[in-house]
Amino acid sequence: MSDLLYNRLLLNFINVKNRLESLLNLYCINEYRLDIKELQISIGFVSNLIDKVQYELQLTDNLKPFSNHSLCNNNWTWKKIQQLDTKEQCLNLEFLALLRLQTLATCFDEFDEQKFLKQTTNFNINRQYHLNKMMKFIDETKSTIACGHMHINKLSSSLSSFIPQYDLNKNLLDLPQEILLRIFSFICPCELISNIAPTCRLFANLILTCFYSHLDLSPLISIYDVPRLFNHLSCLQSIRFIDWKDNISILTWSIWFDILSRKTSNLKKIHFRNIFISPILICLLIEYFPHCLETLIFDYQQNNNYYRNFDLILYLLGDKNLKLKNLTASYQLGITNFGILQLVKNLNTLVELNLVNINTINDQSIKVLCDKHNVYLEILRIDGAQLTDKALDYIAQCHRLRKIMIEFCINMTGSNFSIFQNFPKLEELYLSALNNISSESFQLLFNKNYTFKYLQCLKLGEYHMIDDNCIRLIVQSCPHLIDLTCSLAYNVTDEGFNEIVIRCNQIQYLTLTGCNQIYGEILFDVPEKYLKSIKYLNFDKCNQIEDFILIDLFQRTKFILIIDSYGSLINL
Repeated sequence: MSDLLYNRLLLNFINVKNRLESLLNLYCINEYRLDIKELQISIGFVSNLIDKVQYELQLTDNLKPFSNHSLCNNNWTWKKIQQLDTKEQCLNLEFLALLRLQTLATCFDEFDEQKFLKQTTNFNINRQYHLNKMMKFIDETKSTIACGHMHINKLSSSLSSFIPQYDLNKNLLDLPQEILLRIFSFICPCELISNIAPTCRLFANLILTCFYSHLDLSPLISIYDVPRLFNHLSCLQSIRFIDWKDNISILTWSIWFDILSRKTSNLKKIHFRNIFISPILICLLIEYFPHCLETLIFDYQQNNNYYRNFDLILYLLGDKNLKLKNLTASYQLGITNFGILQLVKNLNTLVELNLVNINTINDQSIKVLCDKHNVYLEILRIDGAQLTDKALDYIAQCHRLRKIMIEFCINMTGSNFSIFQNFPKLEELYLSALNNISSESFQLLFNKNYTFKYLQCLKLGEYHMIDDNCIRLIVQSCPHLIDLTCSLAYNVTDEGFNEIVIRCNQIQYLTLTGCNQIYGEILFDVPEKYLKSIKYLNFDKCNQIEDFILIDLFQRTKFILIIDSYGSLINL
């Protein structure tokens, strides 16, 4: 029975313990920081789990069915784990209801957040606001999602809830799977799960096993139903865990990962959003997905029990056996130069690194990063508070860079800004707090002798020296801009603004926050004559632009999102 599962869990817990003990020995020898105590606590916790699992395995077969004591705070017992091995003969309709609920909630949440972001220039998003609206939305639609006998957190075993059997010889839609999947590719996820899947068992199996490559998993489904759902998603390539906070025990994570690792061998991306992160969780990831996991994203932790020592996490992720290529750990606490160095030294290939708002990054860590990964690195988003011009010299080695973001460039002079021309495929460039950059340095970045052929997104934050001449250089050097931001550029006037409006034919998103010398009368010719592709305009703190100009623009083209000088979305 599920002795096999117990043995797998036991083996992985032992491996996790050995990994943590090896790291503890290294820390003790080299006297690294204060991580020793935390490692000791983690080792003790795993040892306790090992003892519990070993106790269950040592019970006789006659006693095991009566073993009902809880193995963790999620109340897993031997009996509940045994039920995971029960094979379902056909799909349960409630799985489809659960998936539809997940999909609707996720789509609503993301749409609502995007709308909220466009209404304000405040980057501190109130997640509780979104959660309340989402739950209200779910309550209003729940009656249309599930039948009366279905319960969101409890699976029905009634045969009436099963999808009808399908006879291949009599169905008129007996088409090759490739054609059906091609047809399904034109249908939105909600429609697939809500209306297509329940009509035919073949359709349901195809959608779940061959079409469902991404899953957003939130507490709308119970922790006991998650493994059963995973059993049907054999084609899963990406998963995002949302809002589970610290409610998931280590044993639960291990059970989930065990099912995932056995059902899909191509899980490339895992995203944690509002999840409590721990060293043990990271060790489990390494144990279960060493050969397939390529992308790992840790969103900002919002709950009060967030993990405060992310340096240890980076050290663990720096594993030579891990195929990790893309890492996002922005806004995490406790990251030092030591953890960053261990990560970049030990990973074999690093294609994307996002460490925004980590102000411990210095020139040394950038040098090590670029020396080892210059052949692979394509996306780099970092904090530049401690970086000097030397860091840019190191970055210049990475000729494959497509996206660069360096926040708070307060110690850079811009004397070597010409290095950005070393990246022929550059698509996105974001530099902020360019307080010490002269106009001469700016001309090294944008000049008539070089054209950024692929640059679509340019964001220059808090660069007070930008004037109309600089804008003219940008327009000439970047002919394919889609997204342009110049914030607090006090010297930009209508001359520079008109240059953007007339010449940037492809631009869709334009933000000119704090450019208070712009009057904007040319907007009367938008979008009939200029900016025909524009979708978003942000004139927050552009106090010279009269309200009636923006109101007239909105009334003529209501599909454009417009932020007025007060930071409010125009919505008449």
